[in-house]
Amino acid sequence: MRHHEWVPLDEIVRKAKMPEKDVLYRLKRLNKFGFVVRSTYGYAVSMGGYDALAINAFVKKGILKAIGNKLGVGKEGDVYTVLLNDGREAVLKFHKHGRTCFTRGKRYREYLADKHHISWLYVSRLTAEREFKILNELFPIVKVPEPIAWNRHAIIMGKVVGEELKRLDLSEFMSKEEIKDLFWKIIEEIKKAYEIGYIHGDLSEFNILLDESGDFVIIDWPQAVPKYHPDAEFYLKRDIWNVVRYFKKYKIDKEDERIDVDKIFEYITK
Repeated sequence: MRHHEWVPLDEIVRKAKMPEKDVLYRLKRLNKFGFVVRSTYGYAVSMGGYDALAINAFVKKGILKAIGNKLGVGKEGDVYTVLLNDGREAVLKFHKHGRTCFTRGKRYREYLADKHHISWLYVSRLTAEREFKILNELFPIVKVPEPIAWNRHAIIMGKVVGEELKRLDLSEFMSKEEIKDLFWKIIEEIKKAYEIGYIHGDLSEFNILLDESGDFVIIDWPQAVPKYHPDAEFYLKRDIWNVVRYFKKYKIDKEDERIDVDKIFEYITK
């Protein structure tokens, strides 16, 4: 599928080195279970089939023991709670990209620019690979999920607890001073990531999770841009603005003149 959107039957027969009738029998079964899809042009692995291949790889490597509930469906993937062979709970994230998602932004252009034929499974794989690489560089210095394993379009990460800031009213369980302290702690994490070489690029109250102890984690890093990116200033200022905008409703900016996008940008970059 790196070379074909729909792989012709004769190409599958040639690659499989099996008689055509045996290949057709297997393709029929795979199609029945939803692991491949067919058209008049040939066959393609479905997203469900790609999920199965990634899960199979994790199991064969002795990493994954069981899959639990779906934690959520994001704009770029599905997330499940899982049990690892060592007894730890973790999360399994499947990156799932389609044409609409791909055309949403320029952020994938860097690592797809030299690809002539784009399979959307392949886009998902490259995106997962990229997020896993970035998490490995950031963890544990920055408050991000622990990267455990990667295969195809799937990443296994350390257990993440907490609610999105978007869903919380901080004033119900935190004082104004505590809210301001949380704001500056988030800014410090943005600064640490920048010093390592990355800007989140899509930071908002939707991907900052806060737990009951007041600790937080920043998720969703596949679209992160390097700080030498030509649009780095734009992305960093947008991240800062989104955080400032969210916290402004708690009026913390009225008492702290440092809470200003340009001032914070200068603090992070200088």
